[in-house]
Amino acid sequence: MNRILITAFLIASVCFAYAQIDEDASSDERLAAQYMREGDFESAVVLYEELFASNPGPVIYNNYLQCLLELQEFRKAERVVREQIRINPSSARFQVDLGYVQDKAGDARRVRRHFDGLIKDLPPNPNAVTDLANAFLFREYEDLALQTYLRGRSMLGASHPFNLPLAQLYSRMGENEKMMTEYVDLLLIDESYMENVQGLLQDHLNNDPVFAKSDALRRILLQRSQQNPQISLFSEMLLWLSLQQKDFPMALRQARVLDRRMEQEGKLVIEVARLAVSNNAYAVARQGYEFVLENGNLNPYFLEAKVGLLDVKYLQATTGYEIDNDLLKEVEREYLKTIDEMGVRAQTVVLVRNLAHLQAFYLNKTEEATLMLQAVIDVPNVPNRVKAECRIEMADILLLRGDLWDAHLLYAQVDKSFRDDPLAHEARFKNARLSFYMGEFKWAKAQLDVLKAATSRLIANDAMALSLLIQDNLAEDGSSVPLQMFARAEMHTFMNNFHKALATLDSVKEKFPSHQIMDNVMMASAHIFIKTGRYEQADELLAAITEQYPKGLLAADALFERAQLHQKVLQNNEKAMELYQQLITQYPGSLYTVSARNEFRYLRGDTRRDEGVYVN
Repeated sequence: MNRILITAFLIASVCFAYAQIDEDASSDERLAAQYMREGDFESAVVLYEELFASNPGPVIYNNYLQCLLELQEFRKAERVVREQIRINPSSARFQVDLGYVQDKAGDARRVRRHFDGLIKDLPPNPNAVTDLANAFLFREYEDLALQTYLRGRSMLGASHPFNLPLAQLYSRMGENEKMMTEYVDLLLIDESYMENVQGLLQDHLNNDPVFAKSDALRRILLQRSQQNPQISLFSEMLLWLSLQQKDFPMALRQARVLDRRMEQEGKLVIEVARLAVSNNAYAVARQGYEFVLENGNLNPYFLEAKVGLLDVKYLQATTGYEIDNDLLKEVEREYLKTIDEMGVRAQTVVLVRNLAHLQAFYLNKTEEATLMLQAVIDVPNVPNRVKAECRIEMADILLLRGDLWDAHLLYAQVDKSFRDDPLAHEARFKNARLSFYMGEFKWAKAQLDVLKAATSRLIANDAMALSLLIQDNLAEDGSSVPLQMFARAEMHTFMNNFHKALATLDSVKEKFPSHQIMDNVMMASAHIFIKTGRYEQADELLAAITEQYPKGLLAADALFERAQLHQKVLQNNEKAMELYQQLITQYPGSLYTVSARNEFRYLRGDTRRDEGVYVN
């Protein structure tokens, strides 16, 4: 038993001793690193020399070598590197370090001869090429890394052309044209890299404040497309690039070319038109749908294009800065004619909903709109989903008329019938919004928090925004007079009672001038001024939001809306450009940044909106 205890004691003692050694080494390493940070290389090199003798790891080696170079002990540094070359004869890293030491010593001729020899003697092996290039890059010899890759390409040919590392290297060197050429050439070699390349390009385009990278890519793709019209790859990439940049005129142009070449019968054009609608590019969407309709009613996408075109006309008539009643009546006639021709079915229910909304909210025909929706609901063979969509629209109209309880019941009915469906999410959001209008803030927020994970991005974003508004302005006891007043004003706005809404918002300003809800109050007032044609007052309020609440959630929104107002209504393009530039610079993460860039470039003359063609 004593022998066992003695053995255990000896083992424990040895382990403790090694732990103590490790702790001491770690302490010395931290102290040496601190000396380096402080520029005390004389003290650091003494510690690193001892550490390197016992543990020649990469971190200690690099720091030890750097200390020697800082102290201009070049001969000693060269001996250290040559010893590592002797131990690791196949390592490109230490071979490059030898030239690095000679370079620091000022021996340019030896350096050039040494590095030229490394590149010249490269074996035709992709790993050897990559190792040498990475060793050069570690010591920031970018031009030598480039020579290494090009040498490797000349030796290995198409079997390993090094497009991706060359593209990354050109990016590091600021050679945008060459970088984009490498990416495009890689796709020509193997289209299976498409997804990978697009992901890399997306990263570059997101970090492109002066548009140099996107311009370079577009120029290369346009040149290749013109030189090789038979290769669809370039048009596909142009389409992808245009959609990334929300350049819908160019996207539509490329979609038309590809659609004809690939015999898609309008499929690609329809997809671009849909995206254009979701980004408020209505003119482009109209061109897309009209292009498909020109192919005749036998086209498989004819019905979708017909419905889409009417949808765009409806949006153009109702979302502009000035409501054109004559245009609204013309759109109403087109809707009635098309519904009569095509009948009521799942594909045309959007027409019925839009027509009902147009009649109720813009033409003061709530009775006709309600009867039309009820007629659809009463048809026996109409799918339940179609009926549910009409019930949601009918609930909106009931809310417009002030029938809050009936509207609540209809929203709840759809929500209950279509659980976990996007249709239920829409109904639940509108019911939560109705509860917000009525001052039932806690219940509304509970529903909105669930909807933040909704499959529909628009519903999720709207739910998050309203939930945050409640969270930021609700008192701990569940009450908040400013929030109640603001909610009441929002309900008046929904009901088109703009005079009452403005009066309520003005009361919030008078009674609670320093409350944190004030930026929301100002934004709501600005929106009403825009709807009622009081553009100068709207501009003043939007400017005040950015000035007084530069870090608020609405600052970027206000900037973008101001820019749009100056561009499209006040006809002040210089001011619009200034505001777009401010948005791009101060709020690079905003959802509006891409649109602001495109509008800025259009106003500057970089693009022509009629053709979507770059005119650099």
